[in-house]
Amino acid sequence: MIESIQAKLREELQRTSIDAYIAYTPGNIFYTTGFASPLKSIFWRMWGGDLAVIPANELPAALILSDFVAPAAPIATNITDIRTYRTWVENRELDVISATETQGSWLETPTRPAQFDLTEVHRILQNILTERGLQNGVIGTDLRYMHKETYDQLVENNPNCTFVDCTDLLYSLRAVKYPEEIASLRNAALLFESGVTHSIKNLKPDHSAQVIKHEYLAGVISHVLADRSLGEYRSSFGFVSAGSGSQMAFGTQSQLQDTDLIKFDCGAILNGYASDCGRTFVCGKATGAQKQMYEALASTHETIRAMMKPGIKVSDIAITAEQQVRDSGYPNYTRGHFGHSIGLDDFVEEPPFIASNDNSILVPGMVMCIETPYYSKELGSIQIEDMILITESGHENFNSLSYKLVEV
Repeated sequence: MIESIQAKLREELQRTSIDAYIAYTPGNIFYTTGFASPLKSIFWRMWGGDLAVIPANELPAALILSDFVAPAAPIATNITDIRTYRTWVENRELDVISATETQGSWLETPTRPAQFDLTEVHRILQNILTERGLQNGVIGTDLRYMHKETYDQLVENNPNCTFVDCTDLLYSLRAVKYPEEIASLRNAALLFESGVTHSIKNLKPDHSAQVIKHEYLAGVISHVLADRSLGEYRSSFGFVSAGSGSQMAFGTQSQLQDTDLIKFDCGAILNGYASDCGRTFVCGKATGAQKQMYEALASTHETIRAMMKPGIKVSDIAITAEQQVRDSGYPNYTRGHFGHSIGLDDFVEEPPFIASNDNSILVPGMVMCIETPYYSKELGSIQIEDMILITESGHENFNSLSYKLVEV
């Protein structure tokens, strides 16, 4: 898969007259190299350390990694030119750190920075660009998400280069998934369903949104422990509310009350790929207002599910969804988007968005989240969200939980 991704990237770089791409974000480094740096993926302050350089021509790619994570990279990536910079972690072998200066003038004890030295990273990057004849080139990178200090170093160290933003280019490549990516996303959706099922099965009258969320997390972990074939499970996340809506979406400690809506808008990260799904339940009996709103959203969700097939413009889906909710008795209902692509981003939602101003066309291989939510302090929160794979003839739904407003 990595070879195919790199080949398509090189093709796009050549088409857009960009001489090389520097991957900067965790998602794009993983996507273009196959290696997910654990430090960069977890700690945002490490952004700007690890980088990947992919020339547009057939010159070799290169990886810049910390000396702590670099030993693990050759197992995951096809890139052989791996260069290292220092971090705060002492990871040299015992014979090195226990040696004295009298044992050889070769011994050098380098100082280590508190995190990493950006100057050191960019000296390495400058060498790579120069070696490949790119010191005067047009270089694409993830400018939209780049720290200012990184950009400043890029410009200062490579004054003859022109730096352009490749954010949209990478998102367009990532929007159509490879089979290995689809498998991870499908399994991540199953983890969501396991979490919800476990949480509702173990629901008790004295539970709060916070406890319900913890039970969700426990259900995901139980699934992961029971099926080691899933791959690398990183974490779970989600917004669980019980009772009032948007202001209580992070798991409050108030006990459940009769007619409280219990909303799951959650996911799990598996092999670097995130799920994002939603279902809603009600404690006891739903009120008439809750049933009416839920039915409007559920019926709309059914309508736009049927639209998920190749050739459909995502803006048409958004316009249809908003109008149907309005026609169901809520003429002032409005929402910025009714779904999004999904994949590697830590903030889950990726372009294209199912929005009225997005003219992207659905094509086979896309995995889209479609959602019809409503958040109200008075009524409570409602979320219905599925992950949908666009196929050659229609779609595959990764979710199977009921669309009914189940009373528990």
